[in-house]
Amino acid sequence: MPLITTGGHLPVKPFAAVPALGGLPEIPRPLATVSNLSPVRGPSWGVDLAEGCFLTKSVKYTHQLAHWVSCGHCGDVDPIDELIEWELCIIPYEGFSISDPCNLVYFEAFVHISLNLYAFIAITASSSTLDNLIMMVKSNNNCRQQEMDERGVASHRLLNFAALEFTNPEYELVALHPEHFLPNGSLLTVYDPATATPKHYVPACDRCLRESCDPRSAPFPPFHHSMTRPCAFRSNVFLIILNAEIKFHRYFKMIEEHPPPTPLPDDVLDLMHRTIELVNLLYWVPVPVEGSQGEAIYLSRSMESDPMGVIKNGSSEKMEMEGAGIQPPTSPCGQQSRWEDMDLEERKAYGRALMSGHDCDYDPALFEDAFPINDDSWNKGVAPQLEGCD
Repeated sequence: MPLITTGGHLPVKPFAAVPALGGLPEIPRPLATVSNLSPVRGPSWGVDLAEGCFLTKSVKYTHQLAHWVSCGHCGDVDPIDELIEWELCIIPYEGFSISDPCNLVYFEAFVHISLNLYAFIAITASSSTLDNLIMMVKSNNNCRQQEMDERGVASHRLLNFAALEFTNPEYELVALHPEHFLPNGSLLTVYDPATATPKHYVPACDRCLRESCDPRSAPFPPFHHSMTRPCAFRSNVFLIILNAEIKFHRYFKMIEEHPPPTPLPDDVLDLMHRTIELVNLLYWVPVPVEGSQGEAIYLSRSMESDPMGVIKNGSSEKMEMEGAGIQPPTSPCGQQSRWEDMDLEERKAYGRALMSGHDCDYDPALFEDAFPINDDSWNKGVAPQLEGCD
């Protein structure tokens, strides 16, 4: 195919305009669409490219804008928006959408692919942050259970969004497949934003990411991520935990059938189980204890439900809750869903089905046709990586 067109001109694709970033000047260019870059960048979405990669803290023009929670390939965001805002109640404002800044973050491209395509890694809250969040959610669940036992109804979940574990949570990187994440001597480079100095991490003999393969070397530490956004629009720690729980759930299912020769360290597995525990608490709904006053009220009210299992507007439940000073858990369409009719595992499975998609920055065919981790490589484990490690 000749380079010269019939008009006698070379076909040159316009380059993208380059915005100012971190003291670098703008490079103005004619408007163009660049297919391999995310079309949503900068403060207009409440996410500034200058925030850098959530994990490595690097600032690059090639970073990918990622969703912590996605709606998969169905394209219908309403069910997941309602699940997160009205059922899980983990958003500190009304009108949540998965396109909101609290669900968006920048990653280096290889980190993004490792996280969302291959699930080599996951990001969750640190052990101390998880402990505090578990205590917060469990305390509110106990209050709602008491309401249910006394009145047969319970209010919406009400969390303390001013708590430090929500406004400035600490995070940890979990390497589920550390040798696949950083194969053949590859490094994970993390930058100190204050000094701009790098630190490098590799898979160690104990399957942790450390400064060297020596298991006595410093591990990848818990970290914070500084954001200039208003508190409500910073990355929501609960959305991050929902993302991680899906990966942990699938990982544990996988190793039941194909256990690795060298398991992940106990403290890593404990962090994963604590993440799952918190998600279980988020999906929990109160049911009246057998023999309680609330059970009789609850059962009598169930008879007033319509055949589709939806509480009618103006029913005795709604009036009783308002009379008791309890905010009725009403969805935007004015009806209470039969969410409580599912058991815990069914609710979690429903949530995972809504959230298990991938980000729109990549062609969906990439995710559908991606070559999976080779089973032989997985079954052989990490033996080749142990050479030279004392």
